[in-house]
Amino acid sequence: MRYFVGLFISILISSAWPIATQQLDVAQASIPGPADIRINHDVLVEDQRLGFIFLGVLHGTGLHGGFVERTGCSGVLPKGRLQINQGATVRQAMDALVAANPGYQWELKDDVVNLMPRGGAPLLDTRIAKFQMDATGLAVGAVLQDLLRLPEVREREAALGLKGGIHAGPGGGGGGIEIHPVPRKPVPVHVNLQNLSLQEAFNKVVGISPDGGWIYRETDCNGAKTYIVEMASD
Repeated sequence: MRYFVGLFISILISSAWPIATQQLDVAQASIPGPADIRINHDVLVEDQRLGFIFLGVLHGTGLHGGFVERTGCSGVLPKGRLQINQGATVRQAMDALVAANPGYQWELKDDVVNLMPRGGAPLLDTRIAKFQMDATGLAVGAVLQDLLRLPEVREREAALGLKGGIHAGPGGGGGGIEIHPVPRKPVPVHVNLQNLSLQEAFNKVVGISPDGGWIYRETDCNGAKTYIVEMASD
């Protein structure tokens, strides 16, 4: 008798387990994430710099972004188009953006939205063993500048035949993009990064700033390769 009771209980638990697992999966799937944030404005643009469109999607969402663009001898930056209405999610907007501009792909890494050319940017794959720095949320540009000075980044530059590592933009001097500038107070922060890629490091660093993101621009002109990193603020 004990055998049959034990067998019955075992069957009951086994049959209930898939139901519990399904309920858990449904509950987890229904939890909204950063990509489910809704944009509060229309983005209806044609033949505009892709970086501006990208930042336009993220404006007002509270999300940070990272964007890679490539150009040649002409210096003409990639342009794109997007037709998306207010109320769409960030996911829907980014899906529409890459559908309209198929040379690009997007991903969400560390709660930062990244828009990259298909094939990526090899320099951003550089592994960073360890990096520490005290700064403020308004000095993100200076932190990025120090990251680009790391020996492992310089070595990777040389291996790729790249020249540059110049930084420009809000928080570091130069001519970066600042779409809606507003006065802000500096907040002290401690940056501590270990065992991650340069792209992941950029994402972590812009996360300490009030808004905006980073733009990595690479130029290849007759075999001469240079790059620049800009801070962008919405």
